[in-house]
Amino acid sequence: MSSSRTLIGFGAVGCVLALTACASLAQTSADPFDEGAPGYDAPVMVTIENNDFRDATVYGMWSGVRDRLGMVTGKTTRTFSTEWRSESFSFYVNFVGGGEYRSESIEVWSGDHLNFVIMASPGL
Repeated sequence: MSSSRTLIGFGAVGCVLALTACASLAQTSADPFDEGAPGYDAPVMVTIENNDFRDATVYGMWSGVRDRLGMVTGKTTRTFSTEWRSESFSFYVNFVGGGEYRSESIEVWSGDHLNFVIMASPGL
């Protein structure tokens, strides 16, 4: 008789856990564009592949405001994390040995992961 009571006890605990999980899932299905929604303030990940021999300092341009992401040594790849600031984003690359490049503007949202390739400069 005690084994059946134990099974009923485990069944009741399992039912309570399942209902709690369902309730928490129902609460997280909010509007993703709502400032209070989970993930709204998720960082933007940026992976830079530098195919040039020159080292480069890479900046993110958020609606024209420059934010330094970091340094990427020539012929390497690095990933950075930055706070999302606006929908309009472009890359600005300043080479240590001279020269610069600015990409076209793209649309970016919180939680995105961007991949950017710096092409090798001709003649190097």
